[in-house]
Amino acid sequence: MPCEDGPKFFNFEERQRQKARARQRDEERLERGEISPRELQEENMPFRKLRRDRVAIYRNKKTGEFVWAAFERKGGAKDGSED
Repeated sequence: MPCEDGPKFFNFEERQRQKARARQRDEERLERGEISPRELQEENMPFRKLRRDRVAIYRNKKTGEFVWAAFERKGGAKDGSED
């Protein structure tokens, strides 16, 4: 029996079982109509809250607030070129 105070190790087999159970729950939710495929995909995305239009450049040392850079898409030329 492993010691409770000892170091914790990653158990690959247990992680596989957890993922299999999660996939099974997801399939059941889809079958029951509790969630749409798109909602499920968004729920399972690791970076779902990542914004592509704003990026934190650094944190202000005095206030602790992030300084943001905005990246807005340009309209571009009507012929599809990037100019």
